[in-house]
Amino acid sequence: MSKNPEIPVFKKEEVEHFQSALAKYREPGAYEPGKWMVSQLNRRTDVLQGTFPAEITLRDITVRTTEQMPGVVLPPDHRLRLLRAVVESGVPSIQIGAFGRGREHDQIKSDIKLIKDINPKCEVVYGGLRSKEDIDLANETGIDSVQFWSAPYVEAAAMFSDVYRKAWNGEDWRSDLNLPKNVDDQIQRVAPLVEYGHASGVRVSVGLNQISFAPEQYVVTYSQAMHQISAPEIMLYDGGSGMGPEAYGHMVSLVRKHAPNTIIGVHTHNMFDLAVATAMASAKAGASVLEVSVNGYCSASGQADLAATALTLDALYGVKTGIALETLTPLARLAEEIVGYKVAWNNPVTGRDVFNWGGTEFVIQELKVDPLIHWCIEPSLVGNERRWDITFDSGPYTMLDKLIELEINVDLRFVEPILQAVKEEMQKFRRVLNDDEIRDVVQKVTI
Repeated sequence: MSKNPEIPVFKKEEVEHFQSALAKYREPGAYEPGKWMVSQLNRRTDVLQGTFPAEITLRDITVRTTEQMPGVVLPPDHRLRLLRAVVESGVPSIQIGAFGRGREHDQIKSDIKLIKDINPKCEVVYGGLRSKEDIDLANETGIDSVQFWSAPYVEAAAMFSDVYRKAWNGEDWRSDLNLPKNVDDQIQRVAPLVEYGHASGVRVSVGLNQISFAPEQYVVTYSQAMHQISAPEIMLYDGGSGMGPEAYGHMVSLVRKHAPNTIIGVHTHNMFDLAVATAMASAKAGASVLEVSVNGYCSASGQADLAATALTLDALYGVKTGIALETLTPLARLAEEIVGYKVAWNNPVTGRDVFNWGGTEFVIQELKVDPLIHWCIEPSLVGNERRWDITFDSGPYTMLDKLIELEINVDLRFVEPILQAVKEEMQKFRRVLNDDEIRDVVQKVTI
């Protein structure tokens, strides 16, 4: 067999000329050989109209959000497998559950031991703080930080309280719920918890839930009050997914202005496929904690995806996250196996075919000159792989590459007849052929 030369069309000096030409359009940082090639404009503050914080913490909340996903019930050992893999990815903060969901203290301690054995510096967070007793529980079990969740529609707070249990039991819930009546009353409820946290050594994060309902003045008033009591963190949650990137950034800016010494975090949802974009807009406005989950797992539209968020920061904007990027695709696959929900074939970063450009002749052949032209990311960077198929756009050079890949030795005069026969089979099946089907075609053509 005549073997395929390393560059089947261009001479060595021609390839070097192309590579030199490409280099003129690349800037260090935006171009990292073997990693990525993105626009240098992503790194310019005048273009970004904002500046990212020097450090951004990705807080993974997968093991909590999977508790509330439809149709998902994780056996304890599967949950621990997922927890271990998430921690091993290098996330610096992880939320493992919410108060009131019936987990035993020993179970919480077991989770925390697993986390700290892998990464002693990883922050362990629990959500849904209700009382000083929950802070005591955090102290007892080793939880580092707890989150208090409040919403701007104080007048409707009864909908999210203990009313349903009381009503079912025939109790007079209207007279004894003792809920806040306005924002000042709400602040008076949360302030003692923050102060108790200070005294106890547990970080109390105060959150504004359903931020898409919040008037600007509510955010200003709340932020000023939290600044006065030195709340360590203010989170903005958008469970309803009603905040666009610009609006989220605006709200973060208000918090930054009125609580300048407080860490700001965001919890973005994905109804409009903008969860990562809103997280980026928030970060440029001053948020340094971005809550994410593996594969975007949560109820309804889901969260900002851990893999897409981490890679966006690292590759697109040059903001280091400390995430081991090569673990992202294996982690996504493990989560699919454990949770049972598959990501889309072209899901950003971790999709099975997100690095598959089909089989267009010039796109496949350009890989022999430079792999970072039609692929802005090298798949191995995130533990994924580049794939390509023989398609109707494939030519004889790509067909020959496929034959060599499959270790099929044929005379070069058979390459074009094989390609034609493959395309005829594709037309019949209305899909690309798999490797075994290509082998069958080769057998028929070369007999």
